[in-house]
Amino acid sequence: MIKHPTCARVLRIILIALFISAIMVLAPSFAIHSYAQVIPLPIDESGGVPPHKWGFQGDSGYEDPSVSVAIEHGRFEGTNWTAVRISIQDPSQLRTLKAGRYGSTQQLTGAVMAKRVQAVLAIGGDFFAFNNFGYIVRQGKFYRNRPTGEHDVLVIDRQGDFHLLLRPDKKAIAAYEAEHKEEIVNAFTFGPALMMDGEIIRDRTRAKTDGVLAQRIAFCQTGPLSYLVVYCEGPNDKNSIGMGIDQFTRLVASFPGVQSAYNLDGGSSATIVFKNVKINGPRSQRSRAIGDIIYFASAWEGGKP
Repeated sequence: MIKHPTCARVLRIILIALFISAIMVLAPSFAIHSYAQVIPLPIDESGGVPPHKWGFQGDSGYEDPSVSVAIEHGRFEGTNWTAVRISIQDPSQLRTLKAGRYGSTQQLTGAVMAKRVQAVLAIGGDFFAFNNFGYIVRQGKFYRNRPTGEHDVLVIDRQGDFHLLLRPDKKAIAAYEAEHKEEIVNAFTFGPALMMDGEIIRDRTRAKTDGVLAQRIAFCQTGPLSYLVVYCEGPNDKNSIGMGIDQFTRLVASFPGVQSAYNLDGGSSATIVFKNVKINGPRSQRSRAIGDIIYFASAWEGGKP
């Protein structure tokens, strides 16, 4: 008996449809997650991908395929400390935000700014809005070139790597820009620089406040796209006496793998924000407004892997 060609064609279509359905049933992960990816973020003041609820690990950290944050606590020479280890998949996930337009002295709490840009973790910056000196770059925009030759500068490039310029003057900045300007994404003027090439900087910038026992915070690089934030409590915190710069440098150097370390704005301005809440410092100082933040954003578009 000869089969009708139309019937054979219909049967073939049915078999193909059944085959496709079987693939989708047997391999649901491909069907559901084929769109998930780490996306580079634009170099501007927009925020990141909203953190995923499933990524939070209580109060101790966060992890998705694009960023991991691990928070730890300890004690060093009579003072409590908090440290945060961060790793990212794309350099664009290390970002900054100003509290207001350049030229204003607007301030906001770190928690408000972190929420605005959907940060996974944020720290305070260099409070550049309240002085008129320094070398300031934010998200690829060059705002100020007034180095004094007295302040160390931290440059972060398009690969997410740290470059420390020790007490640069105008000539030194010009020489650096001549070779690297296209690579500069952010630059900060505060300091001092604490460690470079894995070693404590001995001939560093000195200030009258170096010996003051206070809250202090450092931003460090430990490897490619790997970072460390180190914070020490101050005399306003229970059971802590605070640290001078030399003591704080020893604390920072005690963490393995630190390649570069840079001191940021401390005292009551020292800020660490996680889950849109400032987690460091006494409660009386947790609403302290600041001028800018450095933050890490998620870049994972998709569901739980």
